[in-house]
Amino acid sequence: MKKILVFFVASILSFGILSAKDYNVDPSHSAIEFKIKHMTVSTTSGNFGKFSGVISVENNKLIALNGEVDVNSINTNSEGRDAHIKDPEYFDVAKFPKATLKLVKLDGEKGTFDLTIKGITKQVVFDVELGGVAKNNQGKEIVGLEISGKINRKDFDIAKSTPNAALGEEVRIAIAIEGIAK
Repeated sequence: MKKILVFFVASILSFGILSAKDYNVDPSHSAIEFKIKHMTVSTTSGNFGKFSGVISVENNKLIALNGEVDVNSINTNSEGRDAHIKDPEYFDVAKFPKATLKLVKLDGEKGTFDLTIKGITKQVVFDVELGGVAKNNQGKEIVGLEISGKINRKDFDIAKSTPNAALGEEVRIAIAIEGIAK
């Protein structure tokens, strides 16, 4: 009886492991965007053009996410501002060219992530919505995922000396991902 129970548990665990599927982030169908208050009255938006990652889904549930952003690919529709925020006071891209996001745990539609910016890792909680799995026009399996939330720029040593009246502390983040099955 004990052998049957062990075999049964091992079979269930094996099935769970085998049913997980990995998807590579498709940058042409994905976006990483942010918004921050400027002078307390308007909002400045931006995005990152270069990023990569892997999403793992099992039984229509997100079980893992590892992503990386090329911070040098920042775009706020102002070349001068983009050059300025690559400086040490802001992102310091010469020293910290990458930012990363890793799923730690998922609780319903709330995900706890390790977010690393400028070499500083903080746990953040973001809303997570798995859009589901489908086939694209080429017959490849794809998955959709949206992640959104807020961080405090000062937690990551970004523009710490800039007054909040000039640049808001809160940064709204919106990530829309389409992954293609490996």
